[in-house]
Amino acid sequence: MTSFTFSLEQLRAAPPEVRRWVEHEIGAALGALSRLDHDPSQVHSAALAACTPEEALQMFELIKDNFLLSQVFFELARETPAGRTAPPLHGLNIADLLRHTRLSDGDRLGDCFTAINQIFQRVRNDPEAALFGFDQYGHVYIHETTHHSIRGLWEHLFATDQHAASRPAPFGMTLPHVSPSEDIAGHAPAYPRAGNPSL
Repeated sequence: MTSFTFSLEQLRAAPPEVRRWVEHEIGAALGALSRLDHDPSQVHSAALAACTPEEALQMFELIKDNFLLSQVFFELARETPAGRTAPPLHGLNIADLLRHTRLSDGDRLGDCFTAINQIFQRVRNDPEAALFGFDQYGHVYIHETTHHSIRGLWEHLFATDQHAASRPAPFGMTLPHVSPSEDIAGHAPAYPRAGNPSL
């Protein structure tokens, strides 16, 4: 077995793909430890609410004008490698969420989790409902049903957007298409010049 030691300065100076690889390897090692230490499904599954597709849609209607909340909300629909979390939970790595949302710190992400959970409590009309569970190894957990509901909503919105993009322009208008290889000079209008009556 071979091991390597890197200083914090060396990791900061490393290319982004190297930092992501190191982060992934550390996360995998800690994940293996967490599976040995405890079973997250025992800790969180009984306490986490299962958000239905209808509730996910109502939540999105309430947050769709807030870009950051919407982005974090749909990050919950991201697929994770199989076998990371035992059903009925869906686990997400907080470091991945921070990277995907480009948030600089966990406090802002925590504020988003709080706001999303409060919106869920309002939609469900249950002030005790909890969407999120956490562990000390940097993971957030949601119920698998919640993941499927948000994923289904995201797929529906994506399909609707693709369908809208393929529709013709309104009022029978067609926009001209000029390909990049077409000679623009050939389309330039000719203007008469002083002393050159032939143009």
